[in-house]
Amino acid sequence: NKILLLFFHLMQSLHNNKILLNNKSIYTYDNLIIKKYFERYKFMGDYYWRKIFNIEFKNFITNNYPSKDWIYIPIPVDEYTMQHRGFNQVEGLIGDLPYSRVLKMKKLKRDKKQSEKSRSERLKTQQPFEYIGDKLQGNYVIIDDVYTTGRTLYYAQELLLKNGASRVCSVTLAR
Repeated sequence: NKILLLFFHLMQSLHNNKILLNNKSIYTYDNLIIKKYFERYKFMGDYYWRKIFNIEFKNFITNNYPSKDWIYIPIPVDEYTMQHRGFNQVEGLIGDLPYSRVLKMKKLKRDKKQSEKSRSERLKTQQPFEYIGDKLQGNYVIIDDVYTTGRTLYYAQELLLKNGASRVCSVTLAR
């Protein structure tokens, strides 16, 4: 156990105090069809469009991370987004896949949507989540719609590891 802990600390220092996050995606975000999809589903709030990739995305998640070994955690949205869009796009994408809500968006001053920020602005973003669950055990998969800089996923990973997760990976529809 001491060797594992030493290795853990070494990996943190080698990667700017971040543990590398294993992310798997189905599509690349530079795909025009994917961009149009997100424009309609996420930004225009067309909830029906969740069905386009729902089955494929759920199968991708469960084939890579079977639910008997992994607990699924969708990235939450803030209250403003929920009020205006009316849904969490990640929860819509995963449909009836069982998941745990242990992350909650902090109430932060809302300046811009994440999608409107530049790469450098995204990387400067402060921890947007708070942990609202009990002590964790086991393996967790963070699920999000798009991986851009990875900042959101790394913040989620940080909280899960601090609260007892053994291992944390991530899955996104596009990267």
